[in-house]
Amino acid sequence: MNELLLRLMQYGPVGRFFFNNLKKRLMRPFQIPLDKTIEKQDELLRRKFERMKGAGIGKRLGVGRGVKLESIPITDYDFYDPFFNNPSPGSLMYPIESYERIKTSGTGGKEKWFMLPKSFVLKSIFETALPNFIITTHDGDRITLEYGDTLYFNTAPRPFASGVMTSTASGNSGKNPLFDIVPNMNLSFKDKTNFFINNCDKVDLAVIQASIMISRIVPELSRSINLKGLCCPDTSIAEVYFDEIYEFAGVPPRTSYNSTETLGFSIPSIQHRLGYFLDWRNGIVEFIPLKDGVAVEDEILRIDEVEVGRVYKVIYTGLESDITRYDTLNSFECLANGDDILGIDHPIFKFHSRLEKTIALHNFTRLGEDEILKTLGDCGVQFVEFTARKVVDGGLEYLQIYIETEDHMTNEDMTGCVHKRLYDDDADYRDLVDFYGYVPTRIVRLPLGTFSEYLDTKIATIAKVDRVEMKDEELKKLLKSIKGQKE
Repeated sequence: MNELLLRLMQYGPVGRFFFNNLKKRLMRPFQIPLDKTIEKQDELLRRKFERMKGAGIGKRLGVGRGVKLESIPITDYDFYDPFFNNPSPGSLMYPIESYERIKTSGTGGKEKWFMLPKSFVLKSIFETALPNFIITTHDGDRITLEYGDTLYFNTAPRPFASGVMTSTASGNSGKNPLFDIVPNMNLSFKDKTNFFINNCDKVDLAVIQASIMISRIVPELSRSINLKGLCCPDTSIAEVYFDEIYEFAGVPPRTSYNSTETLGFSIPSIQHRLGYFLDWRNGIVEFIPLKDGVAVEDEILRIDEVEVGRVYKVIYTGLESDITRYDTLNSFECLANGDDILGIDHPIFKFHSRLEKTIALHNFTRLGEDEILKTLGDCGVQFVEFTARKVVDGGLEYLQIYIETEDHMTNEDMTGCVHKRLYDDDADYRDLVDFYGYVPTRIVRLPLGTFSEYLDTKIATIAKVDRVEMKDEELKKLLKSIKGQKE
């Protein structure tokens, strides 16, 4: 039936009717009051647990009659690894042939495979991914995306999530029934960037990293363009260069949270800059508050308990997949309790940081991506991208930040500001400095385009930079074109 529907939509009048009807009813599921959606989620979760209770994952998790979500242990990828990489009959809640096997490289280059139901992939496309792109083109008064418009994706082909979703949405014909999708997914990351540079005036909506826009596309074009919508997955960089990107593209950059394990999971806010709200039909999120960058593990909240202005670690339970209480190792900041333009009362979030790694200096202080981001922001440093590592020199450990920036601040001033902010705001860092009597921060400036060239070599759904403790081989790739740069 799904393939039949896709074939019907290939016929212009049917496709146009479907798209226009979708635009009209787009926001209805999210205009349901938040408390009612929580009730609906509880029922969907009960049905999922009924499917899971006899399967291998369900047994390992302790899923049984009447079990509560909060009684199930929080999981990580290692828990699912044996089920997803060597699945056996009965290990998953659906037959194995009902799944797509989807790859993610992770920020550090470690490859992972997820098993996600094909029905979930299709549902995610039509319920969340399509609305995501459509809402991205909302100009504050109306949606500007039209049937047949050209959508540009700088993302990877199968078996990565974007390729799986794009090919699934196209069906056996290989052609999307609603839009003209460009360029060919099998092109290299670099060739996709070049395609945009050469064809941007024919693109209506683009999905592309802010770092690539700023370091590669804007300098090369040296003029503004006129998009209907722009989605930048790298929120922190889109925030720093928001005005420049807005002026260049003619529309504000917007973003959403999507991942391999969640697929399409959120839709951009129009009222709140770089914010998004979550699709309650996809999964349940639990929130663990962060205090000074550390998770308060004994305080786990549901979505109606989050507070504006606070940052939370995100725990995800798919309502259509086997993934349950999965620690995403990501954090969200709650921006607001709704979007007045879209008429919803659901919390609006903004991606805050990854929580995977920290840098420990002499066992005094642990510095994570979130704290480094905040410190750079407090110092007013405009960066294209950065990565930070611990280096040892003369028996002392240093936080060494490799940063691509056009900022006119000198290295000495930048280092001094970062050091002072950390000293004032981080008691453990201050104790380290007072005990050893040295400045533990070093800044290494990288030329404009360094990270763009590095990302050209990456293959992933969205090419990302490992901002904390990048592996040695990856750092060598990053620095290979910089003569005389001391690693």
